[in-house]
Order: sequence, then C-alpha cells, then structure tokens
Amino acid sequence: MPGQTRRTILATWIVANAACGDAVRNVIGYPAWAGLVVATFVWVAIELVLLRVRLQRMPVTVVAFAVLAVVSSIWAISPLWSLVGSLVLLGTIASAVLIASLPYRTILDLTHWTMQGLIIASLLFEAFVALVLRKPLFPLWADYPPDVSGELHWSSGLLFEGGRVQGVMGNANLLGMVALIALVIAGCRAAAGLDRWWPVWVALPVVAQLVTRSATVLFAVGMVAVLAFLVVSWVRWRGATFYRIFGISIAVGLVCVGLILAHWESVTEFLGRDADMTGRFDIWGRVIDLGLTSPVVGVGYLGYWLPWVPPFDSLGEMHGMVYLQAHNVWLDVFMQLGIVGVLVWAALQYRAASNTLGALYRSPVGERALNTIPLLLWVALLVQGLAESRPWIEFGMMLLVIFVIGPLRRQIAPQAPRTEAIPAIR
Repeated sequence: MPGQTRRTILATWIVANAACGDAVRNVIGYPAWAGLVVATFVWVAIELVLLRVRLQRMPVTVVAFAVLAVVSSIWAISPLWSLVGSLVLLGTIASAVLIASLPYRTILDLTHWTMQGLIIASLLFEAFVALVLRKPLFPLWADYPPDVSGELHWSSGLLFEGGRVQGVMGNANLLGMVALIALVIAGCRAAAGLDRWWPVWVALPVVAQLVTRSATVLFAVGMVAVLAFLVVSWVRWRGATFYRIFGISIAVGLVCVGLILAHWESVTEFLGRDADMTGRFDIWGRVIDLGLTSPVVGVGYLGYWLPWVPPFDSLGEMHGMVYLQAHNVWLDVFMQLGIVGVLVWAALQYRAASNTLGALYRSPVGERALNTIPLLLWVALLVQGLAESRPWIEFGMMLLVIFVIGPLRRQIAPQAPRTEAIPAIR
C-alpha cells in the first residue's frame, strides 16, 4: 500500500476516534479502547519515523507545553497518572503532526466526510433507539439500573419526542461541536464550488444542531457566523469600507453581550439552562480553589480527569453526577499547570490565530473560501473552551497543534508531499 494512502487511512481513523471516542468506549469498554489507542500511537510513531520527522523543527510553544505537562508529573497530586496523561498528550501531538503531513485538501476531505458520517450515524442511531429499542440505551459494557440518571445514557431515545439527543458519541455537546465543524467545512466547500450536493451537507449539520440544542455550541455558531460575515466583507470591500463594517460589528457585538449579561436569567431560561450554567459556577469555584494551592505550576497535568484519582473523583460533582472536566479550558489549564501553563496555552492560541489569519491573508482569490476554514474552526474551539475543556484533549488538541504547525509543515516532515498544510492549496 502506498505510504500516502496508508497515512490517509490512519489519519481518518484518528479523526473519527478523536471526535467520537466515547462511542468506541461505550462499545468495547475502557481497557480495550486504551489498548486500541496505544496501538494507534505505535502506528503513528512508525509513520513519523518513515517520514523522517525532525522534532527539533516543532513549534516552540508546542514543545514547551508538552515538556511542562511531562515535567509536572514530578510535583503532581498523582505522579503516575499524571505521567500517563502526559504520554497520551504526546501521542495526541504526534497524531496531529501525522495529519498535518498530509496535503491540505486531503485533510479537509477526510475531516469533511468523517464529520458528516458521524452525523448520519448519530441520526440513524438515535432513530434506532427511539423506534426499535423504545427505551434508553446504556454503554454496552456497563450494568446500570434502569432508573439511573439520564446523564449516563448512551442514548435516551428522545429523537422524536423533542428532547436533546446525544448521537453515537453519547453527548449532545460533542455532537453539536461535530455538527459545527461539519457546517463550517461544508459551507466553505460550497462557496468554493466543490460539492454539487452541498445543500445536503449543509442541511445535515443544521439538523444536528437543532436536535442537540447545545448552548455552548450555539454561542460558537454565532461567533463563527459573525467572523464569516467579516471575512466576506474583507474580500469584497477593502480599506475604509471594511473598517467601518468591522467597527459597527464590534459595537453591535458589545451591545449584544451587554444585553445578554443584563438579562442573563431570561436568556438561560430561553435556552433551557440554569442561570448558573448547569452548575458550572460551582465547579469553577472548586477548580480555582484547587489551583490556588499551587498557582505557579499547578497540581500536575492530567488532561481529562480520571474518576479514580482523588480529588478529581469528586471535584466536579453536581446534582449527584460527577463531571470529569472544569467546563472551562483556561481554568483547567490553570489548575493543572498553573500560571505558567496558562501563559504557554495563550502562546499556543496566539500562534494558531496568527497562522490561520496569515493563511487567509496570503490566499489567492480562488482559494480564500477553503483557507478560511482553519480560522473559523479556531474561533469555534476558542468559544467552546469557555464552557468546555474538550479543546485541549482529543480532536480539539489535534486541530490546535495543526494550526500552530502551519507553515512549518515541510520543515518538520521533509518527506511529506509538497503542499502547505494551512497557507495554500495545491
């Protein structure tokens, strides 16, 4: 099998598993899933050796973040599990490097079809649970009592009853984010004239958004829509006209934010949420308190919290459920890696923003639609990170590393095809 084809197949599996790892875990259980992840990381390492990857060319911010995570196991609350979490982070970064070595169009294609496939699979899955099983479905490896909280359902079977659906990943917020990524790529592909059936690929993510009703993703959709409008304005009207549009947009945005804050209870009631954002305020308080016990370097990197490692086994407890994240990526970084980690994380975000903006700015006219995708996805992840910790694990972290690598792709992987991952399309 040619190396390019082999790496594309591996990258497709990585994207699918990173975007809906919960589905895999719900079917085969955590031990088997962990073995599958280790096997995947080994395959990734082999491919990177064959590509003659030069790690010394990796962006300083990515290296600094990885080193800080590994070193934090020395002073971590649970050194062993902190080291395990750091190794998972290294595998995630290595997987991102492998994906970035592919041609940009290949990355877009495999991500596009994987996200759309997950949406289709989720809708079919929810229809099966609702029409055939007619009762909530739990993870196949678990043995929960029938009356347990709906938070533990793989699917509650509410597709035709107007309730929120979780999809194959078992989480409405994750399905909503997959739908947003799919919507961004499908919309830009449509603008570039690549898909004859673009109304289908745009409609599917919209339907997924309607049935998930994720408040976090809804705000992200709004921010992405505003940015897309500004990009279109920049392409059509340069100079003073664009700056006037930009200024008006900022002013309107600030007014909207002010109105939302002033009528917060009404807004959350309309969205079907609690005023404390489903207990997030309490979780944030506990996370900050724990982080303040070691504010400079944190309590040790863990990534997603492990339910058998105290105090994370009860830190996110709310209404009888234990949530395994801080529900804010910046607070999670602060707690685990301290102020130093927050500064490095901010540097990662800055480099990603610079590369994605530069990709759009340098794009030829005919390539701007596709080269807008990284910028829109980066903004979506940034907004998601205000209420979720997912952007620093799994697929969110992979996308961030790819954006940070940007134009350094050929320096890192000299054997990769001659195409730039972000700035241009070949």
